[in-house]
Amino acid sequence: MSLTVNVTYPADGVGLIAFSDPPKNFGTPELGSRILEAKQQVAEAGCRVFVLASDTPGYFIAHWSLQSIIDRFSSPDAPTQTSPRPVSVHEEIGAGPMISIAANNGQAWGGGSELSWGCDLRIAAESATYGQPEGALGIIPGAGGTTRLARLIGPTKCMEMILDGRPITAREALGLGAINKVVPNDRLRDEAIAWAALIAHWPAWALDACKRSLVEGLDLPLADALQNERRIFGETARREDALDVMRTAQAKYNDGADSFEAIGIPRS
Repeated sequence: MSLTVNVTYPADGVGLIAFSDPPKNFGTPELGSRILEAKQQVAEAGCRVFVLASDTPGYFIAHWSLQSIIDRFSSPDAPTQTSPRPVSVHEEIGAGPMISIAANNGQAWGGGSELSWGCDLRIAAESATYGQPEGALGIIPGAGGTTRLARLIGPTKCMEMILDGRPITAREALGLGAINKVVPNDRLRDEAIAWAALIAHWPAWALDACKRSLVEGLDLPLADALQNERRIFGETARREDALDVMRTAQAKYNDGADSFEAIGIPRS
């Protein structure tokens, strides 16, 4: 079977990018390129959120293709520190205003884990696993496993994962703060889409502003991050469409609504 990347629109404002390259979905430059093309497609369709999922049972991405790494670094023109950097799916998957959700249905090790770390949110099936086994292969995680993962779970547990090499369960990843949700295996796709649909219901400018404030603030000293947060808050709060949303909520409060009803947040 050949590599496939399919785009569908299962809910308003939501794109589903489902890929498959049986039997184990090893990551390749072609897969990364096709995923980024699909991301561009859902962006042009006006989606506010997209879900990245696998159609290969038991595998999100087993890990990045060893052969592709061997081919790249054993050739006479192997990249050096000064070589131009190709566009990386791991760096680009979470870039921009759209909210990205990685839905792990099974094994996500190495570059598969790192693709998850590159997304904004992560949901996993009960049977899913995550791992950074690169040390056992004589290399290091090269797409976020020593950087993004450390920011997600802290240096102590990240050091353990990259040196120990053994995978962790979805429940362990949830406990570490590496992922956001764990759901039954047969509910993963539905739960991921429902979550995406809820988020996509909120104003696009607010989602973008929330994401920018958090991401930009991570690399700033606290005082500067707070100043940046206040700046972005002011930019959004003075928008006429944002003022209209707040006026509508306030009118509902004035009529006796509780906060769930006034703001529009589901009760469960």
